[in-house]
Amino acid sequence: MKCAACHTKMTKKRGEVELRIRGKLYLAENVFYEKCPSCGERVFPPKVGQMLYDKIKKKEYIEKTIKVPVLESMTQ
Repeated sequence: MKCAACHTKMTKKRGEVELRIRGKLYLAENVFYEKCPSCGERVFPPKVGQMLYDKIKKKEYIEKTIKVPVLESMTQ
């Protein structure tokens, strides 16, 4: 598959992907996806995307609290 953004050949991966849906952050672990080595675009196979959507819709996930470093802009 070629990247829709830059047309580079994408590579198959398995791992973590962050998703932002309606302002909420989800972490999908151990999922298959394709990633563009040039621009970083990520695409799920249709079955994986549908499975993730269904799990979110049915609230079939656990919630964890993690610490995230936050940088504050000091512009004047």
